[in-house]
Amino acid sequence: MRQFDFYEFVGVIVPGAVFLTGVALAWPDGSPLERLGDLSIGGLGLGVILAYATGHLVQAVGNLLEKAWWRAWRGMPSDWPRTGAHPLIASQQIPQLEERVRTLLSQPGFTLSSASKRDWYSIVRQVYAAVEKEGRSARVDVFNGNYGLCRGLAASFLALIPLIALIHWPGWGVIVGLAVAGGIAIYRTHRFGVHYGRELFVQFLEPGQAGDRAASKGGE
Repeated sequence: MRQFDFYEFVGVIVPGAVFLTGVALAWPDGSPLERLGDLSIGGLGLGVILAYATGHLVQAVGNLLEKAWWRAWRGMPSDWPRTGAHPLIASQQIPQLEERVRTLLSQPGFTLSSASKRDWYSIVRQVYAAVEKEGRSARVDVFNGNYGLCRGLAASFLALIPLIALIHWPGWGVIVGLAVAGGIAIYRTHRFGVHYGRELFVQFLEPGQAGDRAASKGGE
């Protein structure tokens, strides 16, 4: 039987299930999806499979929403230490982060301001790999999972608005309710994005990281 991990469940299946539930509730004469609930393929309910597939489509909408949202904020939170667009960690921690990244990359001349957006994207992934290797990524992963969940919920609620408008026009009450729910989900997405970036760098700055060991070996 297929086992889904935490991110797949909260970031893909749940938003997909929410969207399909909205479709089922909006359908005038009962949704054909209701007849699929008891069917299974390979031990998995067909409803779960449909939610998983739909969740990926919903997250594609979420990707577009994410791109537009963070562009308005001048980059994602993990990019803020490089650009200084918004405070993410304490100003006293910025030089520490810079020094730790120098060690991680074995580049003594590295500075945050010298890194391009594309280079920093890859560096942040390497920072996460170092944190994960040290077994310190649990809270980071939870924030990432909840970020994916809220992004998916926002996309689900907003994608349901035109569907509801077509089936139950004018249906203003439901449309306004979905818009409000989508706005709340976007707010939560923002908060979890900030929490993710902050937690990632704080864990990276903790003593005992791979970068510290690399520095100690270099001094032997």
